[in-house]
Formats: sequence, C-alpha cells, structure tokens
Amino acid sequence: MRQLMAKLLQWPSPKGPARAKPKKGASKTSRRPAPPRWRRPALRGIALTAILGVIVGGPIWLWQSGTAERAVASTAETIVAASARAGLTVDAVLLEGRHFAARDAVSRAVNLRRGTPILGFSLTDMRERLIALPWVADAQIERRLPDVVHIRLTERQPIALWQRKGRLALVDNTGEIIRGADLRKFRELMILVGIDAPKAAPTLFAMLSSEPDLARRITAATRIGDRRWTLSFTGGVRVYLPEIDPHLAWARLAGLNRQKKLLARDIKLIDMRLPDRMIVKPGALGAQTLLRKGKNT
Repeated sequence: MRQLMAKLLQWPSPKGPARAKPKKGASKTSRRPAPPRWRRPALRGIALTAILGVIVGGPIWLWQSGTAERAVASTAETIVAASARAGLTVDAVLLEGRHFAARDAVSRAVNLRRGTPILGFSLTDMRERLIALPWVADAQIERRLPDVVHIRLTERQPIALWQRKGRLALVDNTGEIIRGADLRKFRELMILVGIDAPKAAPTLFAMLSSEPDLARRITAATRIGDRRWTLSFTGGVRVYLPEIDPHLAWARLAGLNRQKKLLARDIKLIDMRLPDRMIVKPGALGAQTLLRKGKNT
C-alpha cells in the first residue's frame, strides 16, 4: 500500500508537469506572472478612456478655469492693438433709415468715437443696443475697412392710435405699442378702440389697403368683443362689418359707394353683419325726407 501511494504522489498533475525545485544558490526573485487573457481587453478599454478623458476634459478644464479664455482675450487685444497701429480706426459712421428715432439715443447706442479701433467692438452688442430703442425694429451693421462703420436702421411703422382709458398710444404695423412716441406728430392717424384692437390691427389694415380711397375716410375702428369691427367714417357714418368674411363686406361697401355714393348721403348706420342683406339707417334729415315722401303717397 505504501508503495502504491508513493507512485500516485509521483504521477504528473493534469494541469502540467510539476515545477522544478530551484537549484541551490539561484536567485529567489521571479517574474510576475502575465495577466490572464480575459483581463487584457479591459485594460485596453481603461487606458483608452483615460486618454480620451485627457484629450476632451483638458480643454474643458482650461476653459472653465479661465486659462484658455484669458489666452484668447489676450491674443484678441494684441490683434486689435496692432490693427489700430496699422491705421484701422473709425473715421466715419454712416447712418441710414433714421426718421423717428432720437439722434442722441442712437448715438449713445452706437457708442463710437473717431479713432476707436474698428476691430475693437462687437457688432452683435451694438445691434442689441440699437434694437432696444423704442423706434428701431432691426439694425444692420458692417465694417467697411479701413475706417468706416455703416449702420442701416429699420424703424417701426406707425399705423394707428390706440385709445384706452382716456389715453392714446401709438401702434405699429405689427400690433405692438411704440413707447415714448411724440403723439402730436400722428394726430391724423386712425383711432383704434377696444382691448384687443392693437393685436387685430395688422389684419384690419391689410383688408383696408385693398380700397385705399375708402380707407382714407375712416376716422376710427372699434373692436367689438374680439370678434368684429365697427368703422366710423367722416361725416358720422358707422359701418358694422360682419365677424365672418369681413373682407367681402368691405369690398361690397366700396363697390356700392362708387356706384351710389352711400357715404355722401344722409346715412347714420350701415349694418352689414347679415350675409344676405344690408340694413341702412338714415340720419335725421334723411328720416324727415322719408316721412314727407310717405305723406305724399
């Protein structure tokens, strides 16, 4: 039995031959075993992630810390200073399109002086300051090297006066209020009445523009319940436009006025709210004329 056990102990292991015992006097140091094959792709992934982190995160950290921003600003200042020494400075500012905007307000928004480096200011910032002015709807700015700045303003177009709570405000062609306008210059404009009148004004004026001769005789337009308009004409005639298809009623009114001179007659009211008929109410003199004609018949 002892001999059998000894043979079994001497039989090679299934994992491979037994390691040889180190010889006497040999160094005790040994190589570190290589990592298993399954671990190698994971190590590559970790290394790649670290490299990408340095490439992407490095610039982000530089920018967030302000280092890159300061470097860019310093470079820009150097370029601007060099361009100014080369003669690229503002000598003239050309302004187009200003009619109603105050000159002093525009000058403060532009904020340029002769000798300012022409590359030393932001066109975007200047445009934002200009369109913040009450009268300016848009602004286009360009540098014309070496020494000219050209500015083209697009001002808001006033179309009517809005009457609310005993006060008047100027309305532009988009339905917005122009703040701080001198209303004395716009006394001849049509007066709008109603809470939602400014919002509906662009659509109204687009309709009225199809018959400009008739539109010039309108003195006021009243918005009724955010649904329809009542027009007041010179001479005191009022016209009730319908809620549905008011443009058709407007075209019909213009045609009848050309044929029969309705607005030249003694008429108090023209009601066009019904699609199949038009109700005309005469004025005081017109009613008396009708009564006299009725007695004679």
